[in-house]
Amino acid sequence: MSWIQVAAEKPSVAPTTLFNIGPMPVTDSMMTVWLILIIVILFCVVLNKKISLFPKTFQNIVEVVYEMLENLLNQITSSKFYTAKLFPLIASLIIFIALSNLIGTFIPFLGSFSFAGKSIFRSPTSDFNTTVALALSMILLIQFQSIYRFGILKHLSNYFKFHEIIGGFKNGIGEGFLGIINFGIGLLDIISEVARVISLSMRLFGNMFAGEMLAVVLLGGFAYVLPATWMTMSILSGFIQAMVFGSLTAAYYMLAMGGEEPREIKE
Repeated sequence: MSWIQVAAEKPSVAPTTLFNIGPMPVTDSMMTVWLILIIVILFCVVLNKKISLFPKTFQNIVEVVYEMLENLLNQITSSKFYTAKLFPLIASLIIFIALSNLIGTFIPFLGSFSFAGKSIFRSPTSDFNTTVALALSMILLIQFQSIYRFGILKHLSNYFKFHEIIGGFKNGIGEGFLGIINFGIGLLDIISEVARVISLSMRLFGNMFAGEMLAVVLLGGFAYVLPATWMTMSILSGFIQAMVFGSLTAAYYMLAMGGEEPREIKE
């Protein structure tokens, strides 16, 4: 008995360069990012026209998603101030990543478009360049926010704890050596920031690229029953990965802020 099979092209780790704009190469994943941005802009235009005091189904769905994201942030921040501050960023991040993960599932014929024999569109999160850019930009943003709130000197003192060595030796030899240990821990925190970039980017890229590879294997062996089940699982996984990325970004932000509201807000 032979299985019904569907031919599917094995995805490549490296993105495909379609053409160049000056020195900048335009890849298939970049084209999908632009497509997603156009979809989001059109969605916002339609939503703006349909907003009403007496919402219908479309607005109700949007409001449910809004409340879900707001509740998620409330659980992470435990602060209405930080929830309001982070919501535009985290919500946009989750929506963009979710669309990047699932656009190939929602538009199954997307991969059939080609230019000069090359596929035009590819899931952005299956391109490591996209995921590392997202992770790096979020970590840098958090660092800049910490500098803005606490000042450059206090921010750097979290990583270069010279004051603990000096203050420690003033209080005795034992305290001085403890200060040296704390100084080393501060240097390790620099490594942890780099590790966060790698962790965020690799987690998202690994899950999405592995999902595409597994889909090809299933399509090659079992054309109907298993791929349908796998597509359902991939939709769930795509949403979960977007929520995890956004949640970790919010958690890292709260750690950088010390988890406390600014004094002027409390007063």
